[in-house]
Amino acid sequence: MTEKKLEKNDPVRNWSWVVYPESAPENWRTLLDETGEKWIESPLHDKDINETTNEPKKAHWHIIISFSNKKSYKQVLKISEMLNAPEPVKTKNLQGSVQYLWHRNNPEKYQYNKSDVVAHNGFKYRQYLTDIGVDTDSILQEVIEWIKETGCSEYRDLVDYAVSERFDDWFPTVRSQTIFLNSYLRSNRHSQKKYNPETGEVL
Repeated sequence: MTEKKLEKNDPVRNWSWVVYPESAPENWRTLLDETGEKWIESPLHDKDINETTNEPKKAHWHIIISFSNKKSYKQVLKISEMLNAPEPVKTKNLQGSVQYLWHRNNPEKYQYNKSDVVAHNGFKYRQYLTDIGVDTDSILQEVIEWIKETGCSEYRDLVDYAVSERFDDWFPTVRSQTIFLNSYLRSNRHSQKKYNPETGEVL
């Protein structure tokens, strides 16, 4: 098996598709919503020009699905079949892919209105609207909720999870907010201990 094929089959959380109005089922958005996965769609790209032929491209949407767990190419190919869409593509840079939904960083292409971008099932994307950087507060809010839900009390466990499952969105913040997160995790460990109110001893 070639290295390229191995890379293609490596599971990741974020995948992208192109959806064409003439081939997608009428209820394609509902079908995606019913998966429960977070996803986002571009404005309808109906003014794109083929750079080689200078002819209009077929109208289409770009969509990105951010799965709750890593998915292989074979697993997400089912989405292509459901939407009658071309094969899925890995999203290696989530910020760049979100900004491409309206061609933010491609001034040579038609500039679509970013207010026409639509998020589904709680996909949080506003931190990717500019190049200023990730909205650290929003990411930290998600991280803290995860810590509460899982009872995580070790920074190493948090880092391991961020690297393996949330590398694109969480890891930069987890790496840069070490002092804050270590303090919070220590406090979390402390709160999990039970004390004798009279003696102050750990039970």
